[in-house]
Amino acid sequence: MGEGICLGFESAQMAWRQVGWRIAESNPADDTRPPLLVRILFYKGSGLDLSPMPERTRIMRAPARVDPGAYEALRERDAALAAGAHLCVSRRRGRRHVAGARTHLVSGRYPPGAFFRLANDVLVASPELTFLQMARTVDLMDLVVYGFEICGYYARGGPSSFVNCPALTSVARIATFLDRVERLRKSRGEGMPWGMVAARRALACVRDGAASPEEAVVTIVLSMPSRLGGYGIPAPALNGAVRLSTACADLFGIDSFVCDLSWNGGQHVLEYQGTQHKLRSRRRYDLRKGNVLVADGRDVIEMNRDILKAQGLMDEVAKSLTRVLGRRWRRPSAEIATRRIRLRNRLIADLNGPTADEGAVF
Repeated sequence: MGEGICLGFESAQMAWRQVGWRIAESNPADDTRPPLLVRILFYKGSGLDLSPMPERTRIMRAPARVDPGAYEALRERDAALAAGAHLCVSRRRGRRHVAGARTHLVSGRYPPGAFFRLANDVLVASPELTFLQMARTVDLMDLVVYGFEICGYYARGGPSSFVNCPALTSVARIATFLDRVERLRKSRGEGMPWGMVAARRALACVRDGAASPEEAVVTIVLSMPSRLGGYGIPAPALNGAVRLSTACADLFGIDSFVCDLSWNGGQHVLEYQGTQHKLRSRRRYDLRKGNVLVADGRDVIEMNRDILKAQGLMDEVAKSLTRVLGRRWRRPSAEIATRRIRLRNRLIADLNGPTADEGAVF
């Protein structure tokens, strides 16, 4: 492979977030175009400007060494991305000292598509490879949270706490990538990359389609096993279309709604009123949605951040879901209750960010 550099690990995470921010910036709402999330969910992303997406390559391994010139050029173009950059090299002797950067040995081959071209002299690990690499540097819960992000319709950071954008990948695509890596390495007699076991374990807890970090947190809290601080409720579908009965569709003049979390084909629905619901038009849509779904015989449960933060109120949401799903509520032990508080504290602190002042949950 030619000279250049390859961004991986946390730098790849940042690079893909920047891609999401640029896509959001390239697809603003106006008098003729609805908000980007509406276009993704209701119009399948038709007509979106995806020009900020890097180009997929068939390159199968990281550069042998760091090209100092390419790194210096990146610093001039994007100082934030270059600062403390995590750079991948495929040969041990290529791990030279580069001021302001950290090099990682990423040896062996990967399937075609594992690297994208961010610029002429800059590669970036694919979203799937980034997920695998992050399994080496973060714990299970942080990896699950990151999996929800890249498999969801948002990118953290940017002009606000997050922006909506098309999903970078999916649970199925990550699973396929991990399988392909394993087959390729076995066929070539090469060792497995670090993090494979941790990546598969985290991926089992990830779901596609969250439209915000808050929706992801609610899903994690509800569906993670009790031993990890969740309620162990079956995982929902996220932002899936729920079709109304023919009679109800004729009565109300609409045949389906997109629901935040749903179970059993939309028979049971949870709507999360997050910070993005401050938009009056969105709140009006959600109120109508709830009324019509109830009229169609569906179970509709609503919650918001205040409920998420309160132990007793969150228990009530879980009890309600347990009941409508036909499952038995089990009173948690003191240890399980403590784990649930700790998990929610941790996830809400991550939502708030280092400068927010929301306080602890109880």
